Amino acid sequence: MIPAAAAPSIISAQEVALAAAVKTVSKKTIQNLNLRQSASASSKSLLVIPKNATVKVSATSNGWSKTSYGNKTGWVSAKFLTNVPATSTSKTKTYRYLSSYQVLRQSPSSKAKSLGALQRRTKVERLGTSGSWTKIKSGSKTGFVPTNQLKSSAPAVAYRWAKTKQPIYKSTSTSSAKVAILAAGAKVQWLRNYGSWSSVSVSGKTGWIQSKHLGATAPLKVIGSRWSIDTTIVRATPSSKAKSLGSIPAGQKLSLYSTSGSWAKVKTSKGIGWVPVSSVVATAYKPISSKSYWAGANLALKSANSSGSKSMGSIAKGQKVTAIGTSNGWTRIKSSKGTGWVPSKNLLAKAPVVEKVIGSRWTTDKTVVRATASTKAKSLGTAYAGQKMSLYSTSGSWSKVKTAKGAGWVPTSSLVTTAYTPISSKSYWATSGTTLRASNTGSSKSLGSLAKGQKVTAIGSANGWTRVKSSKGTGWVPTKHLSSKAPVVDKVIGTRWSMDATAVRTTASSSAKSLGTIPAGQKLSLYATSGSWSKVKTSKGTGWVPTSTLTNSAYAVIASKPYWATTNVNQRVGNSVNTKSLGVLSTNEKVTALGSANGWIRVKSRLGTGWVSGAYLSASKPSLPLPSDPPATPNASYRWTTASVNLRTGAGTQYASKGVVALGEKVTYLKTSNGWANVVTSLGSGWIKDDYLSTKATVSVQPDTQKVINAVKDRFADSISAIYTLRSGSIGHSSGKAADLMIRNYKTATGVANGDKIAQFLLDNRDQLGVSYLIWQDEIWLPTTGWTAYSTSGKYGNQFTGNWNDTTRHMDHVHVEVYGNAANNKPLDLSALR
Repeated sequence: MIPAAAAPSIISAQEVALAAAVKTVSKKTIQNLNLRQSASASSKSLLVIPKNATVKVSATSNGWSKTSYGNKTGWVSAKFLTNVPATSTSKTKTYRYLSSYQVLRQSPSSKAKSLGALQRRTKVERLGTSGSWTKIKSGSKTGFVPTNQLKSSAPAVAYRWAKTKQPIYKSTSTSSAKVAILAAGAKVQWLRNYGSWSSVSVSGKTGWIQSKHLGATAPLKVIGSRWSIDTTIVRATPSSKAKSLGSIPAGQKLSLYSTSGSWAKVKTSKGIGWVPVSSVVATAYKPISSKSYWAGANLALKSANSSGSKSMGSIAKGQKVTAIGTSNGWTRIKSSKGTGWVPSKNLLAKAPVVEKVIGSRWTTDKTVVRATASTKAKSLGTAYAGQKMSLYSTSGSWSKVKTAKGAGWVPTSSLVTTAYTPISSKSYWATSGTTLRASNTGSSKSLGSLAKGQKVTAIGSANGWTRVKSSKGTGWVPTKHLSSKAPVVDKVIGTRWSMDATAVRTTASSSAKSLGTIPAGQKLSLYATSGSWSKVKTSKGTGWVPTSTLTNSAYAVIASKPYWATTNVNQRVGNSVNTKSLGVLSTNEKVTALGSANGWIRVKSRLGTGWVSGAYLSASKPSLPLPSDPPATPNASYRWTTASVNLRTGAGTQYASKGVVALGEKVTYLKTSNGWANVVTSLGSGWIKDDYLSTKATVSVQPDTQKVINAVKDRFADSISAIYTLRSGSIGHSSGKAADLMIRNYKTATGVANGDKIAQFLLDNRDQLGVSYLIWQDEIWLPTTGWTAYSTSGKYGNQFTGNWNDTTRHMDHVHVEVYGNAANNKPLDLSALR
């Protein structure tokens, strides 16, 4: 306790400065100040007054000054205000600041009478000096203080911090009244020391506190908790070379104060110090005594117990590791990749049974990986096309594989056994007719045929095969049968038939390489002629054959059958009366038939090989020579028309026509006169030129046509109202190679859909049924072009120009043209029916 004589009452700098304040006084702030709503440090701040600002003081109360600044009036702590010198013509005043607590003496001596006490940082007016003393004025009092305790500027405010919760006493005695209570860590302004006590100011209140309860630095603030993951040395400073405060064990909970680079300042059982950040975690850590575990899946070894931390490498499924601790769902392990963290849920206490890899597979499409072999099973994620997988097993139509998404199940149909490279939808063209396969092997199921020149979209490749999208669906074709360039397709200028077994050459020369031999009777597409050669499309490919081996009418092979001339008749170079005659065969002369075309028979005779009108040949050997103009016989005999022909009233073209007798009609033959036959027909009796009559039915529905009719009737009877075959006016119909499938309700959407289905069925089975081409809905389908315009093309149906209607445009029926007898009789493709 300070003796009464030695401890005069304290006069604060603010009290001295305001002693002379009357009404409104101008003051200056000595630092930035809060202008508060009331005389309390806890009241609301109205604004902040900057340092060295001039304010108006109108009243004082308990260390606070009522102050006006700008348009606001409030309260500020009086100790942070200083007088503004009055403006006068007198000598400029000089001011100093006390650097420590001082007693104001009446004279320049430490033994002189005390006039009062002045606090540190009090601003005083300097009046003069006397030796080591300076005369000053503080408020209304004038006296002396040691010169060395005066400074030209205010010394910095000194602060202290309460180490623990402590009271502030009115005097230097714990029995004196308490001025305030300080919380642990509270900041106070330090004024001076007296013995073991310190004078402090806080919130406008001044008092005494024992010095031992104050610290010169702010106490450390705990910003979190940490746990040690290894036995760790605590250092005095953040350096591995700093003094050791001791070692702490793994699993100890620490209070975190701050971090500096790769070090953390913490409170430990060894005191406050520094440890490496890498040696602690932010969640409770429980050490484990080196226990073995196995990875239950492929895992990333992490540098910390967080999925976002750095990866240190991969731990394969089934790999053995040693667990040394756990924290927040993560386990710290030692492995071949080092020490790190993995999710605890992915570790097994027992070694897993690792499935045996039985092969490799590659995905052909973006594929969902399932937890079990079912489309309803949980998805493990998506594997992309071209991804390589390890195959474990198969179950039905599913395969168990190892993927980047883990082990799971995918449809077997989405895999191939060889490396698969995805292609980004690139266009290719078939360089030859080829089969679209279900997988990349020649033995896999056929999905249909691709014609030479057909455009497809490539989406991937594997082992010499390319996966494509086509009109037949998605499947595989040999890569060698595809080209990235659109082929130059030869234009078909006509149709020819081979008359003999003929070698197809690569060029127009008999010495050129042979592509193979085609049989007699094969229908060929004619592209061009060059000299005595013709470029044609054959079953052996596109090549050249001698023009002399071809005919422009459908040619049916006859296997060396004997015939006899029924009259003296010309044997000609070609199957037309307009061609050159090789000579005349005598009545009853025997010849060997080789083939037939357009009502003519190709024969070998004493004149060589040539053509004879079928009307003048008979397959029956004559018993007696027949007269060239036989008389009428009372026994009726029959003839068949070889074309749609006029029935005339007399034996000559000068006689009027009674009408046209249809191709193939059976007529009753009466007699012949001057090359004309007297017959009875559906139009009545009359005369027909002998050239247009045959002794046998020359026209019938061809085998391929009948197969088409049977196949369509069996499957589409409800969609078809009628089927028409033989008629004149059409090469296909007149030769029995065409059928018109009349569609019910063809003007309705249902009728059109039924027609579409029939057309697709016929295209899907064109090899099985011998289909050559189709016409439907004003479009024509050809093997070389696919579907193209019909009536508007300028190339087809020109005979109907000016007479286009639903029938001539084929809106009401599907027209089917066949080869004749080319069907391969293989099982039918029923895809169009599904």
